[in-house]
Amino acid sequence: MAKLVIGLVQTRDEAEAAAERIIDCGYTRQEVSLLMTDATRHRCFRVPDGTPPAHTFGAAIAMSAVVPDLEFVVAGPLAAVVASAVCARITGGLREILITAGVPERWAERYEAGVKQGRILVSVFAHSEREAGVLHRVLEDPDMYPVRPASPGRPSYHTFI
Repeated sequence: MAKLVIGLVQTRDEAEAAAERIIDCGYTRQEVSLLMTDATRHRCFRVPDGTPPAHTFGAAIAMSAVVPDLEFVVAGPLAAVVASAVCARITGGLREILITAGVPERWAERYEAGVKQGRILVSVFAHSEREAGVLHRVLEDPDMYPVRPASPGRPSYHTFI
C-alpha cells in the first residue's frame, strides 16, 4: 500500500515549492495533492478576472469544490480518499479521513489543526517506504534538503541519501 506523506505550508508559493521538490524526487504534478479550507483557497489562489491561474496547481484549484459538511477543498489523488470517506460516512472531519489513509492519530490531529488555521496541506502517496522517508525530509525542511540534479539514469531522490 502506498504511504501518504504530508507537509503543511502557509502560502501558495510555499505549496508550489513543495510540489516542485516532490516532482524533483521523481513524482508527477498529477501525483501531488493540496487540501485547504475554502477561505484559504480564496486567499491564496484567487484569480480576480476569472482566467485560469498560471501557477502549478492553477486549473486543479480553480476547478476544485468545497467538500460538503467538511468545509475544505481538495485537489489531486487525495480527493479519492476524501470521496471514499464521505461515501463511507466517516465522521470526525479531516482527522478521521487522514487516520483511515494511514496517518498516525497525533499527526492527523496536527494536520487538521493546521488546515483549520489556514495552512495548506501538500501530500503525495510515496511509492515505497524508502521514498516516504526521503519525502518526509523534503517536506519537513526544504533548506536542509535542497533538490540537486539527478545523476543520469537514476531518479533524483537518490541524491538525498
